[in-house]
Amino acid sequence: MRTRLLVSSFIVGLSLATFGCAAHNKEAGSATTTKADLAPIDELKAIPDTLNAAVQDIMKPIDDTQSVIDQVTSLPKRYKLNAKDVMGMASASVQSGQVNVNFDAKATIADDAKAEVTTAITKLTDIVTGLKATPDKVAALGKTLVTVSAKVPVLATRVTSESTLTISNPMASADSKAKAQANIDGVKQIQGTVQASIKDTQAKVSGIPALATTALGKITAAFAGAT
Repeated sequence: MRTRLLVSSFIVGLSLATFGCAAHNKEAGSATTTKADLAPIDELKAIPDTLNAAVQDIMKPIDDTQSVIDQVTSLPKRYKLNAKDVMGMASASVQSGQVNVNFDAKATIADDAKAEVTTAITKLTDIVTGLKATPDKVAALGKTLVTVSAKVPVLATRVTSESTLTISNPMASADSKAKAQANIDGVKQIQGTVQASIKDTQAKVSGIPALATTALGKITAAFAGAT
């Protein structure tokens, strides 16, 4: 729970909501921990996991592309449905960006079949929307990486200066001083790890728009000519 709160606070503090991840935005809004509650060392430590979560969010519609194609194309056989009707609904949804599920009123279709068709085509539509939004998400993440990169040395300096003050404070406890010294000793390594994660994220996201384009083409081809 502590890790999730740290990540949520970091998202708020560095405007990582621009990653376009609704789930993270929701978590950030509901978290009770604020940026002011976090020590600089904890903000630094939260960065790699937060960046990794942002990349995974952008990659999710790409990763889910083949599974949703398989799910939709398997529906006619599994539920003995008219393949042309199901593929037509899928194709219309892909082309319009809106869920298009219309069952023949004269056909006898089980409720569970209708439910899965609706679920599958809704998922398909959501994935198409996510794929189309990928370039904007990547661009937003790129801008945020610049902000984060500039923030890292500031946080590292704060760790050192605040820890130094703690060590020199005659009223500070022995445990607090020991923790402060550990922070001073470890901040350079943590800073290096964070900077490496930023560089790694920059390398990862550079190729994501092309992957999204390929995935979108795959979906379009899978349901082409069905309408």
